[in-house]
Amino acid sequence: MAFEYQMLTLMTFFFLVAWLPSSLGKWKSFGGAWLGTNRDPIPGKEMVPWGARAERAYNNLKDYYPGFVVAIFLLGLNQKFDLGTAWASALYVVGRLGHMTFYIAGSVRGRSLSYFLAMGCNFYLLAKILI
Repeated sequence: MAFEYQMLTLMTFFFLVAWLPSSLGKWKSFGGAWLGTNRDPIPGKEMVPWGARAERAYNNLKDYYPGFVVAIFLLGLNQKFDLGTAWASALYVVGRLGHMTFYIAGSVRGRSLSYFLAMGCNFYLLAKILI
């Protein structure tokens, strides 16, 4: 299997469990019984700050993950994998993992650097399709 597909697989595993920190924040903030309901807002209660950041990080992942999937599939379909796409796919994964980690931790600088690393790699992968 091509390395880029391995990175896509790794990223998909991450995507499938990335909801967990947000749900832990909700459990800590509102209790386990609330998680088993339709999750109506509780007046006067807010999620713990790290949980709210985890939810925003997960939403960001959901917004940008499809672009990575499309880039990898189109590169593979057009047989355009090379050393550059291998590096970009690996750095994308590192960037997205870092983005969520730094976001939850509250590190704006780390979150921003990770975000721009991942997005730069994704733009590179998409541009390689056209070149």
